[in-house]
Amino acid sequence: MAQRYTCRICRNEVPHLGAECPYCRGRASIAEGASPRILVTVFAVMAVIFVLTWYYARSFKAEGEERGRLYFEAAQSEMATEHYDEAISRYRDALLYSRDNPTYRLELSRALIASGRYTETERHLSGLRSVDPTSGIVNLLLARLSAREDRIDEAVSYYRTAFHGRWDDATEDARIDMRLELVDLLESSGRDQQLTAELLDLAEIAPSNAAIRTRLAVLLLRQGLYDRASSLFRSLLVSDPRNRQLLLGRADAEFELGNYLTARTHYNRAQLARQDDETAERAELCTRIIALDPTRRGITLDERFRRSLVLIDRAMDGLSSCRNPLGHSFVGPLPVLPPEQVDTVSAAESVLEATRRRASAAAVESNIQLAEQIWSIAATSCEPTDVPDVPFWRVMAKLSR
Repeated sequence: MAQRYTCRICRNEVPHLGAECPYCRGRASIAEGASPRILVTVFAVMAVIFVLTWYYARSFKAEGEERGRLYFEAAQSEMATEHYDEAISRYRDALLYSRDNPTYRLELSRALIASGRYTETERHLSGLRSVDPTSGIVNLLLARLSAREDRIDEAVSYYRTAFHGRWDDATEDARIDMRLELVDLLESSGRDQQLTAELLDLAEIAPSNAAIRTRLAVLLLRQGLYDRASSLFRSLLVSDPRNRQLLLGRADAEFELGNYLTARTHYNRAQLARQDDETAERAELCTRIIALDPTRRGITLDERFRRSLVLIDRAMDGLSSCRNPLGHSFVGPLPVLPPEQVDTVSAAESVLEATRRRASAAAVESNIQLAEQIWSIAATSCEPTDVPDVPFWRVMAKLSR
């Protein structure tokens, strides 16, 4: 029987040992001829499926965004008419179609604030802040919520982030308004040290808006920063010299600084704008203080000496009133003064009782020092609110600076 040979790959019969298998050759030819067509067909089908999937996904997304936009517009209309509950419902509908839209969430937060739902509002705002920590409006709303709940430290932090943060349309004036909100919060919460620092920082910025600068000047005056307040009022008066509020502000600042002539000038100018009894009294008080001050420039040596004696006399009167407020109706011995104070009082009495007095610069200086010593004794004997002689006390306060 003749020997049979088989292909080692497909196991079909071949003519002889080592011969090429006709079956394997045929299959290879078919595969080689069909592979490009199959691949093209497969990729074409895949591309069609991808395009269709992308188209339907895009269409679905566009339809969702359109529905979200319509709900958002409806919510905005409800907000405009102050129908907050309806607006909240529409904003939530809008977010169903655009969950990641920050504008929708922000406006929902505004509506929640308007309706008094602060806990839920803070939850939404905190989520927005975690995505964008530098957002100015989000930090501002969080600051107001924290201030409302007396979380002052948190509010201060949020405010500072807000006016240094990212804003799309906030002007410089708007940023300063935010800082003034912080100033009001610090003032109402008694944070005087932080308030002073904030006001001084604002004064360095020198905002251009006159209304904001006026408000800042008033705050500086109220906080006792008289020099800065006076400077700001003075700059404002350059462009508006007849503004009564500015004139009174400058006058009050100069009065507290001890510049009574400048203060009187501005009180009188304010009176020209509109008569007012209180302003007239302040101007008259300035006149009385000026007339009592022995260090006033332009007065003669004799007048300086006379005024120094008046200071001693008024100091003695003040001390007498403190030690014996009942006057002639007082019965019993007066409180005993310490020995060193007795010596000071005796020296003052000797100066006032002297029949021969000679004006000199040394005598003026000696009298002023003696008046200051008597004033110091009276100041320790009187109640802090008991100021019987305002012009005298104002002059002594100025001399002691």
